[in-house]
Amino acid sequence: MKDFKVVQGDELHSSIRNFIIKSERIIGDYEDMKALVLTMIRAGYMFNMDRDRLRDAMEDITYMLCPDDDANKDRVERGLEYEDEDDEDEDDEDDYDDERRTPKPRHDKQEKQEKQEKQEKQEKAPVPKDDIEDIGDTSNLH
Repeated sequence: MKDFKVVQGDELHSSIRNFIIKSERIIGDYEDMKALVLTMIRAGYMFNMDRDRLRDAMEDITYMLCPDDDANKDRVERGLEYEDEDDEDEDDEDDYDDERRTPKPRHDKQEKQEKQEKQEKQEKAPVPKDDIEDIGDTSNLH
């Protein structure tokens, strides 16, 4: 069995950075970072933390190394979005894939929020006069 190095949360960023430097890998996008972490695991690195914490670090480092890539910036910005706690409680069931009970990707929740905001804007928008049907005199309707 291989020797392994347990990576704790407080050394996560430096462990990934040091591995990038030692392996002389080029990180251009998140796919490169995923490949790097898989290589680290094959090499015996064990990430002793929640996977969300690992993904956040991967996104941050990828953006740090390639800040001009809009996709990298968008990933970090989505992670920084404020989520209303009430929405989390109500949508708790919606956060999971029903068959496997695994968390759905973050973008599903963001798309749902964008659709809801669009619908709310449409509901608040005034009705164009062309869409209003003239029903005649309504003064005798009490």
